[in-house]
Amino acid sequence: MTKRPQKHNAPAAALGVLTGVLILGGIFFAGNSVLNHKKNPANTIAEAETTASAAATTTTTSAAATTTTTTTTARFPLAATRTTETVTVDDTELVFARNCILLECGGGDTANVLAERSADAKIPPASLTKIMSMLTFFDLCGEDVFEDTIEMDGDAIQAARAELAYVAGFSAGETCKIKDLLYAMMLPSGADAALMLATYASGSEEAFVSEMNRLAGEMGLTGTHFVNCVGLHDDDHYSTAADLSRMMRCALRSDVCRKLMSTREYTTSKTEEHPDGIYLQSTTLWRMNGDELESLSRPLHIIGGKTGFTNPAGQCLATWAEDAQGNRWICVVCGSTAQHSMDAVSDTLTLYQLTDKPLNEIARYVLDEGDILDPPPHF
Repeated sequence: MTKRPQKHNAPAAALGVLTGVLILGGIFFAGNSVLNHKKNPANTIAEAETTASAAATTTTTSAAATTTTTTTTARFPLAATRTTETVTVDDTELVFARNCILLECGGGDTANVLAERSADAKIPPASLTKIMSMLTFFDLCGEDVFEDTIEMDGDAIQAARAELAYVAGFSAGETCKIKDLLYAMMLPSGADAALMLATYASGSEEAFVSEMNRLAGEMGLTGTHFVNCVGLHDDDHYSTAADLSRMMRCALRSDVCRKLMSTREYTTSKTEEHPDGIYLQSTTLWRMNGDELESLSRPLHIIGGKTGFTNPAGQCLATWAEDAQGNRWICVVCGSTAQHSMDAVSDTLTLYQLTDKPLNEIARYVLDEGDILDPPPHF
């Protein structure tokens, strides 16, 4: 049974200008405005399609050396700019991913597209879906629910296992804190955690997915549609590398989301079922140390991100990197070969080299698995 504080429906700024401090896993945060808590989110479901079409504004301007395409919405004025300097990565021996995009994020609302391959093609996003699940949860619930609890539903756990989705290991009937479920969803990609967060926020996965699509419309994600909150394959469940990069940009405006995606390991709260808690490990950060790009003339450090995999989707990885001055880049790769779990990482590290060198001067980054920590037993 969900236990919610009476103040849950009070107006709040979710992922917003967090007044005061926010405690998440013992860490204090102060944030910048990203999403707004909806007092009655159910009222917005019927308006989702209208909002989506009305919110998105696309402006294209051309000059002798530059072609710029900017898509913004009233609520999310985030623009992506493609110019004649944007690199199209055609070499499939250099980058295996079927779809990719590399963004240089400026200090404002505009990002430059440095490189891409079929970034606007509709693709199965696998567990990169959970980036939007995280954003939607905070949009609906705000930042004051991390110590709240929900009882794990055995049917939800069994449903996830029946679909061969990874589960974080919570037990049926176990009372879990929301913050533990958030870490379980974003670090090891637990489907059980995602389903219970959806139930907490909207009463059911179906209602929550409607909210995901509503928010996608408000964000101007015209190439995205969700059927579930986990990332299970469905022909009607799709996104694009460009849309996924926009989700990442929204998430990175929140200290809370950055913390969830950049934590290497975490142990959940102690319960009767798990007296020592459940040890969780990031499926993103065990694959790389983060310092692989520090030999560039402008060294970059990969901070965190989210992984995804299904057989149709292939290996997927969304990450962000920063330099010593705090400048930020986002890389999304989708459809790397399903044969090797490190291919998406190699694709990512290869693409990040384009922040420092032209395409004809970079080589495929070959990852030395001997330098990687012992992996968790799943992707």
